[in-house]
Amino acid sequence: MTGDRDIADICLKLLALESAQQLLEFELGNQKWFEEFIPPRESEFYSLDGVIDHIQHFLLEYKCHQLLPLLICNANGDIMGRLNFTNVDLTKRTAHVGYRVGKAYLSRGVAKTALGKGLIAMAEKGIKRVFAYVDENNPASQKVLLANGFVKVRVVEDYAILRGEPIHCIEYTCQLKKT
Repeated sequence: MTGDRDIADICLKLLALESAQQLLEFELGNQKWFEEFIPPRESEFYSLDGVIDHIQHFLLEYKCHQLLPLLICNANGDIMGRLNFTNVDLTKRTAHVGYRVGKAYLSRGVAKTALGKGLIAMAEKGIKRVFAYVDENNPASQKVLLANGFVKVRVVEDYAILRGEPIHCIEYTCQLKKT
């Protein structure tokens, strides 16, 4: 488990090939937990080669300024979660955000703190507005967004399929101010 010191020491690290084994272990350890809330990944992902391919793909999008893939880590370098800014559009100054936190780090402020730090980083890159989509049955993630200045825009029906059933998501947006 994590303590208050871990929350204060949360850092965001750019996804890197050197993190492949640790990321695989994190994803395998949380696979069932994550699949309760988001559609499952392809089975090929859950191997070292699969994670390396995933990282390489994300880093290519990062180099094209379309994605900012981050690991949420504690002071010991343990992966606590992931935070990805996708659909980055430097012309429109917009991005979308998604995050996942490992089950061992729930209800400790990890997502709230990491998202806050990520939003500061995006504002420094000139992004003005960030969008997020959250399952309407996920009040914890809704609370994280609201705590970071997001406001509800609308409900998007049939946003994704989870365990064979459509899920409805709430679209949120956050207007960023350059720090």
